[in-house]
This record gives sequence, structure tokens and C-alpha cells, in this order.
Amino acid sequence: MEEYPDSALSVLESISFPQELPRADRALYALLLTQARYKNYITLEDDSLIKTAVEYYGDRKKSVRAAKAHYYWGATYRDRGYTSFAVEEYLAAIRLMPVKDEFLAMIYDNLAECYEEEDLSSVAAESYRSAYQILKGKSGQIYPLRGIARTFLLQNEQDSALCYYQQALDYALADQDSNLIGALYHDLAMVYNEKKDYIQADKYASKAIAVVGQDRVANAYLLKAKIMLNLNKLDSASYFFSKNMDSLDIYGKVACYNGMYQIAKKKGEWKVATENIDAYKILYDSIQIMTDNEELNRLMDKHQLEEHKRLLSERTKILFFSLGVSFFSLMIICVFYFMWNDRKRKKRYIALQNELTQKRVDNMLLKEEDSESNKEDIDKKRSKLTEQQIQLCISMLKTTDCYDKLEALEKATPKQLLAMRSFRKEMRSAISSSFVDVMMNLQERYPTLTGDDVFYCVLSLLCCSKSVMMELMGATSDALKTRKSRIKNKMDAQIFERVFGVDNQ
Repeated sequence: MEEYPDSALSVLESISFPQELPRADRALYALLLTQARYKNYITLEDDSLIKTAVEYYGDRKKSVRAAKAHYYWGATYRDRGYTSFAVEEYLAAIRLMPVKDEFLAMIYDNLAECYEEEDLSSVAAESYRSAYQILKGKSGQIYPLRGIARTFLLQNEQDSALCYYQQALDYALADQDSNLIGALYHDLAMVYNEKKDYIQADKYASKAIAVVGQDRVANAYLLKAKIMLNLNKLDSASYFFSKNMDSLDIYGKVACYNGMYQIAKKKGEWKVATENIDAYKILYDSIQIMTDNEELNRLMDKHQLEEHKRLLSERTKILFFSLGVSFFSLMIICVFYFMWNDRKRKKRYIALQNELTQKRVDNMLLKEEDSESNKEDIDKKRSKLTEQQIQLCISMLKTTDCYDKLEALEKATPKQLLAMRSFRKEMRSAISSSFVDVMMNLQERYPTLTGDDVFYCVLSLLCCSKSVMMELMGATSDALKTRKSRIKNKMDAQIFERVFGVDNQ
């Protein structure tokens, strides 16, 4: 990739069915292919490929590949003319780059060029300086130095521009880089021409012509012609304006025809002057049409972008509104469900209380039946009534929060039991309130039972584990065994079996 990017591109394009690669390999393939195309000066017109790498490597965790993915996404935006988006991606690449190396310097260099395109020369100079700090002492330092010089020239600070161009030229001469030497000679000639020091400008223009390659010599001839015109050397200027004109772009040709028009006018060659000014106007009109088309395309792109942003904004608003409506609807449903459930629980609780009250009445009626002939029937009815009371009391307790806490106690670890000890008094009170009828009946039938004895019986009816009983009663295992033995001596065997039966344990 670094030494032979054309070979890298060939290898990558020879891979069949890259979409079948694993996700990690597919992301790396997308990154390398975009990088290879970029290094081979192929315009990056579609960002769907590099987005595969961007989505995989992300924009939060620092890594070289994440930084490169965002950098080449920025390069794609730049090739498509979206400079502001390119700047965002370059900044993301700088943030994600974990090390300060030549690649980071390249990001800063390209970011600076974007700032230049946006006429932000001072900001561009800062980015060039960041690149220079990384490359200082290396051969690549010439590029940011040349960039800094150019930003000074754009701000009309020719002396500062000359200083940095000269510094870059010294490094280029030391490295014997002919391409950069020729370009810097051209830059210096251009600055001296703007300073109206035409002698120095001519000197550097001649050096540039002698060094630059054939692909750049036409621009050097054009600059030389302008300097000759400023020196009023009309024949030399005419020679250099005409030399290699066909190699220039439309902007260079416009400058040549305008220069030759000026020369012909000074010489009084009006026919030649007219021909040159006509050619100049034709090309100038073409440039104007091109500029207008570019501006129109830019405005259309901007309009499409604004329209896209508007649609996204509307979708976002609709999404938030839908989420808000859904949230409030859910809240209302939850509130109504809670109210309905609470009302249902209260109705159930009231029904159980009414039923329990009826059992109390039935119990009182049984007490009035004191005939010896039906004592056996009364005992059966009383046992049945007691069992119904127990089940009703359990059902009532289940409608309270106390039952949930009781279940939590059953599942709690010893450490959690200690933390829940503060609920002991509250839970004892709630259990006693729910089982008040059962407790009263037990104490009426067996007056020798104490309050703790009766509460212990209730916990046994609730099938509580030994650890929960010990926690709620604040007693040890031996103390509970002793209490159970005392209760057995005070209670009928049938009732004792019901309260402390094997099933309960």
C-alpha cells in the first residue's frame, strides 16, 4: 500500500465476492480499497464502501483504523464537493488517532487545505503548524511549511510568506527533491512578482523553468511571461505567453490571451489585439458559464442538504411526539390498571372481612347451643368453622403488603435477614391483625396460652420456615422447641396436629 499502491489496488480488486467475507475482514477490505483508490488518484464518488469501515470501527474508541476510516470518509466528501462534511470527518480522524505520526500530519495538512477553500487562512495556518510540529526534522516537513507560507500570501503578508517559502526551499535543496525545488522556485517567483521585485521574480522563474518537469513547465512559462510584461520586455513576454499554451487549462489560456492583448495594444498591433481580446472574451464567458453552473450545482446541493435536514428534523419531531404519546398512554394505562387492581384488591378484602364477620356470628350462635344431645355436632361445626376462619385469614393476609415481605423473608440470605429486621414489629402487627379471630378463638378455648404462644401457632399455620419464625419472634431454635412442647400440653391433640402438623413443616 505504501510503496506500490497500484499493485495494492490490483490485488484488492481481484478478490471475488468480498461481501461474503466475515464482518471484520469486510470492514478492512473496504478501508484498504478506498485507501488504494485514493492513492491512485481515483475520484471517490460513492461513500457506501468506506461507510462499511466507519460503521465497524466506530467513532469512540481510539485506533489507527478508526482514524483512517473517518479520514477517507472525509476525503470522499471532499471529492464530492462537501467541504464542511469533510472537515467534520477530518476532525473526527484527528480525535481518534492514537499516535502522532506522518498519517496524523497528513490529516492536519488536508484539513488545512479545506480551511483554505473556505477562506479561513488563519485557521488553516494553525493546522499546517500542527502538521509541521509532527514532521519537524523529517523530509515531509516541507509540505506544511509551504502551506504556512501560502496562508501568509493569501493574507497579503508577503514578507512572512517569503520567509517560510525560503525555509521550505532550504530543506528541499538539502533533500535534493527536484519536484519540490521547482515548485518552491515558482512560489518564490510569484511572491516577488506580487512584491513588484521583478528582478528577483525573473531569477526564480528562470530557475523554476530549468527544474520543473514537463507537466508543470507551462505554468512556469506563464509566470515568466507575466514578469517579462511587468519588466516591459514585450517580445520576451509574447514568446513565453505563446510557449506551451496548449498545455494550460482554460484559466491559464485566459491569462495568456489577456497578456498577449496587452502586448499587442502596447505595440499598436490593433488587429492582433482584437483577435486576442476576442479569444479572451470567449474563454472568459466559458469560465463564467462554468462558474455559474458550479454555483447552481452548489446551491442545488445546499438546497437538497437543507431539505434532507428538514425531513430528518420532521421525522425526529414525529418520532419524539410518537414516543411521548406512547409514554403517556402507557402511563395512563398503568395508572388505570393500578387503580383497577387496587379497587379489586379492596373489594376482595371487604368481601373477606364480611365473610369473616359472618363466621364470627356463626361462632357466637354455636356458643348458645349448649344442649348435650348435639355436642358432637357442635364440635364438628366448630372445627369446620375454625378451618374456614383460618383460610379466610390467610386469604386476607395475601391481599396485604405484609405477605410479600413474608415471602421475601423466606428467600432472604442471613445478611438480608439482618437488614430486614426493622420490619419485624410492623409484620407482627399486620399478621396479628389478619389472624385476630383465629388468635381470639385459640385463647378462648385454651386460656393458658400466652400471646407469643398464639402468634407462634399462627406462624405455623402460615407454614413459615424456622428461620423466619426465629426472626419474627426474636427467639432461638431451642426456645421455639420448648414453646412448642408447652403448647402441646395446653392444647387438644386434634387442634395441635392441625396447627403443627407435618404438612405445615
